[in-house]
Amino acid sequence: MLLVFLLMLALIMVATLVTVQTATYGHSTGQVRSHALTSARVVQDKIQNRATQLSTALSTFSQDFSTKGLIRTGKDDPASLRSALGNHQKRMEADLSWVLDQDGRLLSSTAETEAKHLEVSAERYLTGGIHWLKLDNHYYLVQAAPVKFVESSPRANAWLFGAIDAAKLIEQQLVELTDMQVSLMADGAVVVGSTLPMVQAETLLSQVNQVLHSPGSLKLDDMELLFFTFPIGQADALSLQLVLVTPADKAYLSYNSLLGQLALILALAAALALIAAIVVSNGITRPLTSLVSVTNKISKGQYIDEVPQSSTAEIASLSGAISEMQQGIRQRELEIQQLAYFDALTGLPNRNQFNEQLRELIAAQKAVTLLVMDLDRFKDINDTLGHGIGDQLLKLVANRLATLAVPNLFMARLGGDEFGLLCFDDKQVDADTFAKKVRAIFEQPFAINKIVLELDASIGLAVCPEHSSDPDNLVQLADIAMYSCKGHHHSYAIYAPALNKYSVQRLSLMTELKSALASDQLQLYYQPKLDLKKSKVVGVECLVRWIHPVHGFIAPDQFIPLAEQTGAIRHLTNWALRKALQQQQAWRNLGFELQVAVNISALDLVDMKLPEHLAALLDEYQANPSSLILEVTESALMMDAEAAMRALQRIHDMGLVLSIDDFGTGYSSMGQLKQMPVHELKIDKAFVLDLANNKDDQVMVKTLVSLAQHLELSTVAEGVEDEQALSMLREVGCDKAQGFYLSKPLPAAQFESWLRSYQPPLATELNA
Repeated sequence: MLLVFLLMLALIMVATLVTVQTATYGHSTGQVRSHALTSARVVQDKIQNRATQLSTALSTFSQDFSTKGLIRTGKDDPASLRSALGNHQKRMEADLSWVLDQDGRLLSSTAETEAKHLEVSAERYLTGGIHWLKLDNHYYLVQAAPVKFVESSPRANAWLFGAIDAAKLIEQQLVELTDMQVSLMADGAVVVGSTLPMVQAETLLSQVNQVLHSPGSLKLDDMELLFFTFPIGQADALSLQLVLVTPADKAYLSYNSLLGQLALILALAAALALIAAIVVSNGITRPLTSLVSVTNKISKGQYIDEVPQSSTAEIASLSGAISEMQQGIRQRELEIQQLAYFDALTGLPNRNQFNEQLRELIAAQKAVTLLVMDLDRFKDINDTLGHGIGDQLLKLVANRLATLAVPNLFMARLGGDEFGLLCFDDKQVDADTFAKKVRAIFEQPFAINKIVLELDASIGLAVCPEHSSDPDNLVQLADIAMYSCKGHHHSYAIYAPALNKYSVQRLSLMTELKSALASDQLQLYYQPKLDLKKSKVVGVECLVRWIHPVHGFIAPDQFIPLAEQTGAIRHLTNWALRKALQQQQAWRNLGFELQVAVNISALDLVDMKLPEHLAALLDEYQANPSSLILEVTESALMMDAEAAMRALQRIHDMGLVLSIDDFGTGYSSMGQLKQMPVHELKIDKAFVLDLANNKDDQVMVKTLVSLAQHLELSTVAEGVEDEQALSMLREVGCDKAQGFYLSKPLPAAQFESWLRSYQPPLATELNA
């Protein structure tokens, strides 16, 4: 109840705080924006007023008769005109003034600058707005007035200009008027004027340029500021902006104050509500509190001797139920722990407890010697004397292990006839001594029912942290050492990297593949393909088999990926193509016309030398290109669809038959399939193995065959295991079939014998 009450209160408080915060922040932001806009208008009006004053003064000066006379004779007496300009400039409180003739050429000026900078279009500065001009890296507010020698003349005879330094327009008085710091910036890179110190203003400008929107926030001298930018005035190539800045704390003063008050109110409300909830819940739940405490202890595995009682009938009944529940849980825990962590036969800890103990020791950074022991010829004892004798023998072994005089020893039965022992934190017992002590328990024979059994064991050891600090890896290394004993008849072995034959064998296979091709360790086996319409064997699939002189048969799944990793797959493919065409020629000489199909990998497909090699082989064995089928998996085609498409097209143009292997298991789209220059689809055996019984497979096969027919492609079904599947494939229109129902892959000589004696289904005679 208390939790629900507090949760509801917390949700209400959070909702209230978020709602008020959002509304207040939005209102405060609107006020700040409105204040900034008003301030910008104040600054703009002040500058506009100054521009109007300047324009009025220029107009008055331009109508003065003596001024007109000086301008008319300005070319002959520029000194007098310049003096008049200077006097009037002071009265206008301007910083520059100049006169252009009616053609826009400079007559006289109070500015020390080149004439070309002052020869501007006067019409632009007559509109009465705010106009700017840049002269010698300074920015000026500029106004102009026409001078007409005859007032009724439609055309001005000269132009009178006045300019005020823009920096002087940004006065400290603006801070008092706007309650914001004001800066005028030009071209996004120059501080024209500012109420801030110049260093701070330039720092401000550099940060404003990095913010892509206005209003924005930035930091200046560890103070968070809000800034607003407004364009001001007009100019041809100039971009002047008014930047208004105010401290964020000041802008959101009312917002922060309100939030603080609201947080205080909510905190007080929460405290009062909590006190009320505690009082209410205690009054309701006090009779149950002690029982809740008891159940919590039981849930943590802490059992109590006596469950608290109560005079209330309902609580007393609940107390009795809890007491009975505790007894039941305790009994079941004991049973579960025994089953989960101990071996039922020997009473020793099992593999689960062994692994947990090993992890704890390593986590505690203990020095651990791990010993794994497997009984030799134990299967023979079980098979000869029965499992009962075997079980008794395991108990005797466990009893002898218990007599080992090794301190800090933990032992377990890992399963079957395998035992594990851990010796930890004992500097006097090294791995050799530990192994010899365990080996000594097998020096005396074991007697069971008057049967005396000599027993031996293979023992492997690994040391932490010397060999590994990973529990699983340490067990694996001990296993490797143990199995090395079985191969070399040693009584025990301590792990060494040389014993790890798994990585060594894999590395060996990677380096031996090329030599295996030269020494005829690899062979081609041939699986027939039956034409279902003609009931005739028309071809074979060539499958590579590796019979290693040391390791025996090595499955293609083991060495083909290695060949692809090392790049040896190209040599393997070239060897397979040559052997296939060579065998095809031999069969042709015997009267058998058979297509041969060779699998190629994704690396072969994009090999630029493959077409050239194929052409040379076809010419060498006088083979028809259409008698050679290249099978490539759908997944290989999708690895680089564009490159694969180009490679397929080159091979197609040579006249070879292209087949997509394992079709239906990859990811090719119908659009890609339509564009592929292939002749044949091989339906994956996953859809064919249970074709007679699986309706989904039947629908899939029928769909794939129909798809191939519409694309004018032939179909081959792999994995045919029975006559029913063969009949169904014939019914749906599949062209060819292969699988163990016809024949497993055979060496060339056995295949020839099979071919001579084979009678195709539904045919009376094989037309070979």
